Amino acid sequence: MSAPPHVPGRNARPPEGSIAPGLEEGLAQYRAGYFWEAHEAWEPVWMAAPPNSPEKALMQAIIQLANGNLKLVMDQKRAASRIAALARDHLARAGTGDLVDWARAELESLENAAQEGAQ
Repeated sequence: MSAPPHVPGRNARPPEGSIAPGLEEGLAQYRAGYFWEAHEAWEPVWMAAPPNSPEKALMQAIIQLANGNLKLVMDQKRAASRIAALARDHLARAGTGDLVDWARAELESLENAAQEGAQ
């Protein structure tokens, strides 16, 4: 994470294959503000999750959280709000657990930030 976070339309994408796939890698990227990179790390985990499972719903939700936060960085608050609604729908099917609790708190932060700009 020595380069700045990728923001579409502002800077170059990281080289193909430079982002390690995995849940923990995505969390580290996300927590450091590398939202596009977090999405890239989580996508293979989402793809490997069993269809219609709570795990797949959770991965879809946190990918949407990364996307929503990226939209905030891009000053696209309406899009962030729309994406937050998608994340909420996925979280409703994600079951329970520490990561689900974390995602719900992140969703609340995303929704609040998107609302601040919409008013």
